[in-house]
Amino acid sequence: MKLKSGYFSRNLPMKRAFRAVPLLSLILGAACASGGGSKPDPLSEAATLAGYAGRAVLVLPVQQVSENPGVSSSRSDQSLAFREMMDYEIRFAFGETPPARWVFAPSIIASSRRNIGVSADPLKLAVEGLTEKLPEPEDPISETLRTQVRQIVALTDARYVLLPAYVRVFERPNGTRRATMRVVLIDARLAQVRWAEDVSTEPATALNRSAAAALAGRLAVMAGVR
Repeated sequence: MKLKSGYFSRNLPMKRAFRAVPLLSLILGAACASGGGSKPDPLSEAATLAGYAGRAVLVLPVQQVSENPGVSSSRSDQSLAFREMMDYEIRFAFGETPPARWVFAPSIIASSRRNIGVSADPLKLAVEGLTEKLPEPEDPISETLRTQVRQIVALTDARYVLLPAYVRVFERPNGTRRATMRVVLIDARLAQVRWAEDVSTEPATALNRSAAAALAGRLAVMAGVR
């Protein structure tokens, strides 16, 4: 079953010529011809998310939300509501014409619910290994998360997943508060991190729609949409 990406309203509850001797020209020409058919690795193109705009990517739901520094997750009604809002704000930030092969959290959640027993729950992923130190490219993901991610991508033709591991509010020394969302791009086939970044906005007095929209907008800029 293929997931389809649709447009979601923001009101839902929720990228010198030179001369050379003939022999050198032949060598260079042969080298170019031999490498012309290979696709560049996004990591060698740029250390940004924009390198994946033409690839199949699943944008998974936000996993953890916390307004209290030092608390890694919260299951309160307010936090659950913010998670849903964040997912829809990310979809909204990418506009009516997002990258053609990207599928967003609302569609992924709906498909998972239609395939209970086959797909992992995209709202309950094992992200603990991604929430302390910012992951580096080629870092492996945990075996549990590897299995969950592969079950989810099995419903599509995607190879990569963009996983918002958490949104947290941090107190700054000057007394202001900063909202930060950690996003990690994972290669499902290799079970490795390909790209990771902490996206922040400040000041953030609370985790509300304004904070969600600001974080989502920054993510869209990183993807080369804005």
